[in-house]
Amino acid sequence: MDIFILSPSSLRMTMARFTFGARLVSLSRTLLLLESPLKQSLLSTLGSPNLSTGAVAAQCVSAVAAIELPAEKWPELIPALLEFVGHQDNTGLRVNTLQAVGYSPEILSARSNEILTAVVQGARKEEPSMDVQAAAIHALYNSLEFIRDNFEREGERNYIMQVVCEATQSQSVTVQVGAFECLVRIMSLYYENMEFYMERALFGLTIMGMRHSEEPVALQAIEFWSTVCEEEIELGVEAINFEETPVNESSNFAKMALGEILPVLLDLLSQQNEDDDEDDWTKSMAAGACLELLARNVGDNIVQLVVPFVEHGITQSDWQRREAAVMAFGSILDGPDPTTLSPLVTQALGALINMMQNDPSIQVRDTVAWTLSKITEVMLEVIDPSMHLENLVTALVLGLSASPRIINSCCSALNNVVSQLCQPPELLGDDMPTSPMSQYYSGVLEALMPVSEKSTNDSNSRSAAYQTIATFIASSATDTLPVVQEVAVAMLVRQEALMSMQSQLVGIDDRNNWNDMQINLCIVIQSVIHKSPAMIAPFADRVMTNLLQLISASGKHSGILEDAFATVGALAGALEAGFIKYMDAFSTFLFSALNSHEDWQVGLAAVYVISDISRAINEAISSFAERIMVGLIDILRSPVIHRQVKPNAITTIGELALAVGSGFTPYLQTTMDILSQAGATAASANDVSMIEFVWTMREAIVDAFIGIMNGLRPTDPAPFQHYVAGIMGFLASCWNDEERTDQFSVSSLGLIGDFGDTYQSSIRDALSQEWVQGAISYGRQRGASKQARTNAAYAQRAIKEWAK
Repeated sequence: MDIFILSPSSLRMTMARFTFGARLVSLSRTLLLLESPLKQSLLSTLGSPNLSTGAVAAQCVSAVAAIELPAEKWPELIPALLEFVGHQDNTGLRVNTLQAVGYSPEILSARSNEILTAVVQGARKEEPSMDVQAAAIHALYNSLEFIRDNFEREGERNYIMQVVCEATQSQSVTVQVGAFECLVRIMSLYYENMEFYMERALFGLTIMGMRHSEEPVALQAIEFWSTVCEEEIELGVEAINFEETPVNESSNFAKMALGEILPVLLDLLSQQNEDDDEDDWTKSMAAGACLELLARNVGDNIVQLVVPFVEHGITQSDWQRREAAVMAFGSILDGPDPTTLSPLVTQALGALINMMQNDPSIQVRDTVAWTLSKITEVMLEVIDPSMHLENLVTALVLGLSASPRIINSCCSALNNVVSQLCQPPELLGDDMPTSPMSQYYSGVLEALMPVSEKSTNDSNSRSAAYQTIATFIASSATDTLPVVQEVAVAMLVRQEALMSMQSQLVGIDDRNNWNDMQINLCIVIQSVIHKSPAMIAPFADRVMTNLLQLISASGKHSGILEDAFATVGALAGALEAGFIKYMDAFSTFLFSALNSHEDWQVGLAAVYVISDISRAINEAISSFAERIMVGLIDILRSPVIHRQVKPNAITTIGELALAVGSGFTPYLQTTMDILSQAGATAASANDVSMIEFVWTMREAIVDAFIGIMNGLRPTDPAPFQHYVAGIMGFLASCWNDEERTDQFSVSSLGLIGDFGDTYQSSIRDALSQEWVQGAISYGRQRGASKQARTNAAYAQRAIKEWAK
C-alpha cells in the first residue's frame, strides 16, 4: 500500500476546503495521514538523525495539529512534545520539536503555560546547544501574542525578559537575531509594560545591537527603535483624539534616548555601498526609515541635532557622507513644526537643486530627488515661484532622463508641485486662465512622454510618468489646453498601436506589461475627459471604440476592466445624452461584468459605471433598467460576492431610480423588500469591521431611499408613501444607535426634509415623533458639519410649511 504524505502547505490548503466537526471526521477517515499509527510515526520522525527529514516532520506535525487540536483530537500530542523538549541526549529531537511548536499557533495556545515553560527553558543562555536555543527563541517569538496573561504577572514577565535579553548576547548570530526579533515583537505587544526594562537593559542592548558588525543583528536592533516610535506615534494620536486621558500613555522612550540613538542612526546612514541593490534592506536604509519615524515622534527636538550633521556632510568629498547628509535632511521633514523647518528648507533648496543637476554620484542624486519630492509634498509653501520654481522644474526634468528610481522621485515632486500650485481660486471653479506652472507645461510633458513609452517599468518609473501626465492634465489652466490636447491625441494613437500588438504578445511578462500600459493609458484619458469634456467630444467615437476593443481583449483581467469601465463612466458623464448611441454595444460587456460575483472587483466596476451612466443619460437608461435591476438584486442576494460590493449596489439602485423616475415603479416592491432585509443587518459590539460595514450599508440604504423618492416625486410619489412609516421606523432605530455616522445623520435629515416637502400633513404622525425634532436639533447645533446644518434647516422648513 502506498502512503502519500502531503506537504504542510498542501495539507493546509486541502483542509481549508472543509469545516470542522462532521466533515473533519469524514476527512480523517479518508486521509491516512490522520490515523493514529501514522500520527505516532510523525512524532517518532521528529527524532530522525537526518536533519531534513526531522524538519519536514516538524512541519507536518504542525499542519496536522492545526486540524486536530481545534477539534479536540490528538490528546497525546502536547504531552509528547513536552517530553521531547526535555530529551537532553537528542538535540535533533529537541530542535524539531521546538520548530513544530513554533510553526503552530494551535499548539502554542492549547496549553500555553506548559509550552511556554518548555520553550523558555530551551531559550536560556545555559542551553548547551545553539541550535536548540535558536529554535526555542523562534518558538518564543511565535508564542508572544498568546501569553498576555503571563506577561501581566511581574515575576513571569521578568524571567521571560531576562532570557530574551541574555540571548541578545549569545555567541550565535542566529540566536541574537531571534532575540532582537522577540524584543521588537514584545515592544509592539506590551509597550505599557516596558518602562522598567528600558531603563535597566533595553536602551543599552539595542544601541549596542545597532552597532553590531553583523547586519541581520543591527537591522533588528534598528527595527526595535522604529517600533518604539510607531507605538508612541499611535499613542500620541490617541491622546489627541481622546477627550480624556487615554488608557495607555506614551512613556517617551525615544525622546529620552534621542541623544544616544540619533548619533548611531546618523552614522549608519553613511554605511552605504555602491553595489547596494535597491531591493536589499540594508543598515543605512533601515536607519533612514527609523530616522523618519523618530522625527515624527519627537518633532522639533530632533532638528538642531541633525542640522550640524547635514551642514558638515553635504560638503564632503566622499559620496557616502553627502548622501547620508541629504537623507538625514529629507528624513526629518515630516514631524517637526513647519515654522521650525521653513528657514532651513529655504536655505537648503538652492544647494539641493544644484546637487540634483551636478553631483557626480548617482546615489546622491537619487537621494536628492527623493528629498525634493518630500519638500514638495510637505513644505511646498516655502518654495518662492519667482526665486526657485524655474530652477526646481529644470532640475526635475533633467532627472527624468536618469535612473528609474530618480525618475520616480522626480515624477513625485512634479506631481506635488503642479497639484498644489495650480489650484484655481474658488470663484473661478475649474476655469483658470493661467497658472505659475503654465510656462513649463510643454517642456515637462515633452520630457514625460518618452518615459511613459518605455518598454519596462523599473522602480515603477513608467507608471509614475503616466500618473504625472494625468496630474498635469487635471491641473491645467486654459492657456495650456492646446498642449493637453496634443498629449490626448498621442495617447489615443498609443492605445490603438497597443491594441494592434496584442496578437504579438509572447508569455506572461509581455501580457502583464501590455496590461499595465493599457491601465495607465485609461488613467490619462480619464483625466482628459474630466478636465475638458468639450475637448474629448470630437474624439468620442474613437475613445469608445478603443475601450470596447480593450474590454473585449482583456478577458478576466480585473485591473483593465476596472479602469476601462471607469473611463467609460467618465466619457458618459462628459457626453451625457450623447452617450446613448454606445449603450447597445457596451451593454453586453456591462451585464457580463455585473454577473461576475466571484471576481468582485469587476462586479464593483460594473456597479460604478451604471451609476455614472444613469446620471448621464437619465430616462434613456429605462430600456436597460430591467436587466440592471436583476443584476443589482442578484448581487444583494449573493452569498459569494464580496460584501464591499453590496452597499454600492444599493446606492446605484437609488441612482437608477432617480434617472428613470416613474419608470421605477415596477421594481418598487422588490426593492423595498430587499432594502428592508439589508437594513436589518446587525453586528456584534466586538466586531469593528462588521460595525463599519453595517453603517456603510445603512448610509447606502438612505441614499437609495432619497434616489427613489426624488425619482418618483415629480410625477407620482404616491406609491412610495406606503413605505414612509417603515422607513421612519428604520431611521429612528438607527438614530438611537451610538455608533451612528455623520454621513448617515446628514442623509437622514435630507430624506426627512424630502418626506415633509412631498407628503406634508399626510404623514404628520411619522414626522411628529420626538426623535425627528431631536435629529433636527442635532443637525443645527454648533459643531455640526455644513451639510448637516443645511439639511437640518431644510427638514425644519419642510415640516413647518404644513404645520402652520
